[in-house]
Amino acid sequence: MNSQAKRVYWEEAETDRRQRLAQGSARKLAMVPAKKSRKEERNQTGRSHRYRTRKDKSDRLFYGLVVMLVLILFFGSKVKAVGQEDISRDTGLYYRDLVDGYTKILREELADQGYANSGITTTCIIDGQIRTYQIGIHHERIDQLEEDEQLELLETLASTPFDAAGVKTELSIIR
Repeated sequence: MNSQAKRVYWEEAETDRRQRLAQGSARKLAMVPAKKSRKEERNQTGRSHRYRTRKDKSDRLFYGLVVMLVLILFFGSKVKAVGQEDISRDTGLYYRDLVDGYTKILREELADQGYANSGITTTCIIDGQIRTYQIGIHHERIDQLEEDEQLELLETLASTPFDAAGVKTELSIIR
């Protein structure tokens, strides 16, 4: 094809495209309803478009109340959780102080028996309302004792009372 033939071909294609666009937009315009004027709109409802109907007001009121209720529930549950957190933190601090006092007494008893600088490890297990403290004691000289002597030492330490209701203590020697 020479350049003259190409130009004619492209001109025909462009003309054809324009005709199809014109037909398509005419079809689209036929489908869209004409916009009503404000006067026609007012005649249909009997009121101006500026006035809200009762249904609109009641819908707004309903949605406003729903939003307020959701906010109240959200913040109410948040306050409750924070309050419970404070109570459990206070309880935890109370028991931590008791355990610290108990370990101090155990260290003193161990020091009196010649096992100064003994390591004491405490682990708390909470099962419902019962707290169990597993207390492990480790010292190089305690490891060298025979088993009977170790049991006697554990019995002596176990005779030290732990001053709390609902608390069990389990003493063991860590090797």
